[in-house]
Amino acid sequence: MNRFFIFLFLVLGTSANAQQPDIAELGLKPPATPACTPVRDQSMSGTCWSFASNSLLEAELLRKGQAAEDLSEMFTARYSYIRKVYRYLETKGQVYFTPGGQFHDVLYVLRNYGMVPDEAYSGLTGNRKSHDHAELDTLMSRFVQAMLAEGKTKPSEEDMKTIDQWLDRYLGEVPSTFSYKGKIYTPQSYAASLAIKPDDYIEITSYTHHPFYTNFVLEDKYNWTGDSYYNVPVEDLIKITQAALKKGFTVGWDGDVTEPTFRFQDGLAFLWQTPANLQQTRQATFKSGETTIDHLMHIVGITTDNKGKTWYYVKNSWGTGNPADGYMYMQEDYFNVKTVAVIVAKDAVGE
Repeated sequence: MNRFFIFLFLVLGTSANAQQPDIAELGLKPPATPACTPVRDQSMSGTCWSFASNSLLEAELLRKGQAAEDLSEMFTARYSYIRKVYRYLETKGQVYFTPGGQFHDVLYVLRNYGMVPDEAYSGLTGNRKSHDHAELDTLMSRFVQAMLAEGKTKPSEEDMKTIDQWLDRYLGEVPSTFSYKGKIYTPQSYAASLAIKPDDYIEITSYTHHPFYTNFVLEDKYNWTGDSYYNVPVEDLIKITQAALKKGFTVGWDGDVTEPTFRFQDGLAFLWQTPANLQQTRQATFKSGETTIDHLMHIVGITTDNKGKTWYYVKNSWGTGNPADGYMYMQEDYFNVKTVAVIVAKDAVGE
């Protein structure tokens, strides 16, 4: 029996013999969550990182007593794309060039370019009602590959004009000033009006190939900037996350959603078995590539099922078309194994 049929046999066997969990049967209900903004839809764009990160920042504004804001995901995506072009050529193609990114990419844009509300820059041009970046992503990828083949280590002024024209065409022109809630802002002055300081947040991970309680550059393809993460034992990662949620903070989630038991259509993410040695399992799946960062979401609460098992209440960015109205319940076993990193306010962990 070849590998494919062995795999198919195992999958079908598991599906046939295991009882598929259900939100209602588990007795799962939305917890008394910290304030957060509505679920949004990234649609056909690879910008979950911007949606999840902005959602976390929006929740931070609410936690700090500021009025609800809808921050522009495409503003941060646009400037990250430009930075990615430079980074790709500087490293001679040694970093991953895709629309993907991380929480720290949003903070970089906030520091260097400011921020705008979504109503000032939606990233939707023409009559578009949803995001579709297929053509833009293809054009950008082919263009940087061509520049690399020419031996360029940075784009020329003419190259940047071309890139800006494409970004304007697919995402719209960035306003230098805009009117919002009766005031005139620039992206920089609007960012200054927000109760957000980029240095107030920390990205935390847990792997044994680097010493605990130190920073290291996480070896993930979407960490194309080479940013550092703080490394702790998995027990601390769990404690930090749960303590933050119980204190009224929310938490950014970086992790793997390729498991067949990550089921957005059912509003659930779970594992069939609890690992015997959690830290070893995390390390083994990270080393093998079974666990990678391929999605970012926003944890806004914590609850338990009718058997007392812990589930995280997670805001996704795939619209509201599931039984949990766009949220997901993530079982503690799934979180413990498939989380690559979390993002929290330093105040939540006493740093």
